[in-house]
Formats: sequence, C-alpha cells, structure tokens
Amino acid sequence: MSNITDSLSRRGPWKNAQPVASAHRVAAGLCVAATVALMSGCAGGSSGPDSVVTVTTTPTVTATASPSTLATRAAGTAKSDVVGRKFDLGTIVRVQDDGGVPVIIFDRWTAEGVTDSTLAAKGVPIHVHSDAPYQNHNNKITYRIPVAQGAVFTYAHCVAIDQPPLTRSSTLDEFARLQDSEKVVLLTIDAKGQAVKAQNDPAC
Repeated sequence: MSNITDSLSRRGPWKNAQPVASAHRVAAGLCVAATVALMSGCAGGSSGPDSVVTVTTTPTVTATASPSTLATRAAGTAKSDVVGRKFDLGTIVRVQDDGGVPVIIFDRWTAEGVTDSTLAAKGVPIHVHSDAPYQNHNNKITYRIPVAQGAVFTYAHCVAIDQPPLTRSSTLDEFARLQDSEKVVLLTIDAKGQAVKAQNDPAC
C-alpha cells in the first residue's frame, strides 16, 4: 500500500502540471500566430518597395538690363529728322528728353550763297564776322536731332573783329541758353542722324 501511495504521489505533480504546460503552449502558439498574421498583413498591404518621388525644380532667371544697355536701347529708338545729312546749321529752340536721350529741337537756318544740299554735305566755315551771313527764312518748321553720347560742344566768343575767337569746351545746357548774337550753331551729324559735334557762331 505504501508503494502504491508513493507511486501516486510521484505521478500527482506531473498530472496536475500538464494543463499548465498546455496552457503555456497555447499562449505561445497564439503569440506566434498573431505575429505571423501581423507580418502577413504588412506584407499583404505592400505591393512592392516604397515608391520614390523625385521633385525637380526649375530656377527662375530674371534678366535685368544694365544702365548702359538701356542707354544704348534708348539711343537706338530716339527719332532723328536729319538722317543722311553730315551738317546742319541753325538755332536750338529747346531740348527734349526721349527715354534718357537728349534731343535738340532745331530751327534750320541758311547760309548766304550756299545751297542747303552743299551745307548738308560739307558744312560752312565758322569764323569771326560782323555781318549777317546766316538767315532764318522759316521758323515754323523744326527738326529733331538726338545728341550722341560723348558729343563735343565748343563755345566760341568774339573778342575783336581782327582777332581769332576765344574757344573753350562747353555743354548742351549752355548751348541751349546762348545769347541771340551767338546762338547760331553748326552741328556735325553722324550716320544715325545724331549730333556728335556742335560749334556756335562767334559773331561780333
């Protein structure tokens, strides 16, 4: 009887422990199943590797014209009424601004004994005199003459009829305000119809 009891005693713990071990196995199985399901769900939701989106930006370039470019552009668009002439004689009525380019509004005069075509091609000599070799026969018609950049203005003043005039460098602004006795001007014109030189008449 003692032997039977000992045998049952030895078997008892294993018999009672079996359900606990089984429970642990079930729990472990559920964890594994859950893990597999989660991994399967992640894998099933992805159809491939992550897509890479490349964004390409194109820089915007703004071109800004420099002052020198603007001046050149303006000089090219200033209208001239004397294209084809090499010289012109007359007085400066006023000076206008055309896009940054000074434009002389010119009242053309004639030289005694010189045709206009000859004056336009060869000009006339500027010298000290006491007579009136230049006349204004029409003061109603004026001509636009743009002034070239770097144009040279030379002012001449009569000291005496038997002496050469005093000359010095001048400006367009001064030429526009010459006294009546000195206001007749000979302009040298370039191929674009722009005034590149100006010299006033030194009348005594």
